[in-house]
Amino acid sequence: MTTSTTNADAAPPRKSSIPVALTVFRIAMGPVIAGLILTASYWVHRDPLLSGFIYAFCTLLFVLAAATDWLDGYFARKLDAVTPLGAALDHSADKVLIVCVLVALAYAALPFNLVIAAVIILGRDVLIAGLREGLADTGKTLPVSQIGKWKAAGEMAGVAVFLAFQAGALLNLPVELLVGLSWAARLLLWAAAGLAILSAAQYIAAILRKP
Repeated sequence: MTTSTTNADAAPPRKSSIPVALTVFRIAMGPVIAGLILTASYWVHRDPLLSGFIYAFCTLLFVLAAATDWLDGYFARKLDAVTPLGAALDHSADKVLIVCVLVALAYAALPFNLVIAAVIILGRDVLIAGLREGLADTGKTLPVSQIGKWKAAGEMAGVAVFLAFQAGALLNLPVELLVGLSWAARLLLWAAAGLAILSAAQYIAAILRKP
């Protein structure tokens, strides 16, 4: 006697783990890059060349980690692998990466005016995370705004450029290039700080409009 299985009885196809793996990589790179930055700060006066190479490695890792912010979403849609776990991790991954790296840079290398920009960015992220958690308890959501996406892009680009500046300064790259990197990092991080304030105001206004 033979038996047959229907489509209803068949197990659903297993979703690809590639998107979640990319998101987890981005999360893991936060503390890894932060640790490397602190290591570079230890060697900055003892062996500037070694410190410069560590910052260059940090730049590469950070760019790769930031790129997964686009790649994990692309593969999730391409492979039909969107899952609640992946969505939850993706929402936190950027914050883990940027918080770890900005805190380490604020301690090790950022000039005072960029420390202020970093505090604004991180303070806004804590505020919005708290608001989202509070709204979740009431069954409401706070969708990501377009300004928030621009802010995230600006801070990622600003941190990457500043890491490249640090590497270049310690590796004695041409002054003209260093000046350009320095100004680009300042403009990007302060633009991100300004967008952080605007997006926070937008989120708060959206909450106040909710019934």
